[in-house]
Amino acid sequence: MKIAHCLIVVATTCLLAQAEMRTWTSTAGTTLEAEFVKLKYDTVYLRTADGEEKRIPRSKLIMEDQQLAQTLSNPFAKDAEDVKDVPKAPDAIYALFGDELRDADKKKVSVDALAGKTIGIYFSAHWCPPCRAFTPELVKFHKKMQQKDKPFEIVFVSSDREKAAMYEYMEDMDMPWLALPFGDDHKGALSSKYGVRGIPMLVIINKDGELITKNGRGDVSSKGDDAYDSWK
Repeated sequence: MKIAHCLIVVATTCLLAQAEMRTWTSTAGTTLEAEFVKLKYDTVYLRTADGEEKRIPRSKLIMEDQQLAQTLSNPFAKDAEDVKDVPKAPDAIYALFGDELRDADKKKVSVDALAGKTIGIYFSAHWCPPCRAFTPELVKFHKKMQQKDKPFEIVFVSSDREKAAMYEYMEDMDMPWLALPFGDDHKGALSSKYGVRGIPMLVIINKDGELITKNGRGDVSSKGDDAYDSWK
């Protein structure tokens, strides 16, 4: 009976450890009290005290919390060296975008955030009416892919004339994706490589940087959520 009681205590302790609530902090400074659920496709899944599930791109968390999420995803690791390394993007992806991207909060994000994902390269601008008409549709599509755990990300390549306009556009449209830094030299190379003659234009590439289609915009508009599965 005493042994059984001890086993119950141990089991209860383990469950409490796994369901520990803590404060998670975003790169924007906002906080969330929640327990860790899992890390999948570079998205951190959290659960609040009332049972609501929250999904946060790992790159949007402060570095300390990014590392914690990685550690918690491998609870049997003995120390930091045992934790599985963050997936690295292939050289072809680095060649396209360089080492760093930006999020809507202007924070630096490693291009490794694109590792293993189908990527949409979105050529667009704040001043472009057709862009402003299509972007909300693309935001909705991106969020649907996140909800379905699809390994998909978008990199915004701005044709805005000023950095402030670029970030205003990202904020106004609630863009949940990443962006090439304003004025980055890779913009010209990307535009030339994919023959960009007008915007908006959505180019889809695979995880290895190989072209899938230049008509991502048409696919999203005509196929909706099914567009992703056609990019194989």
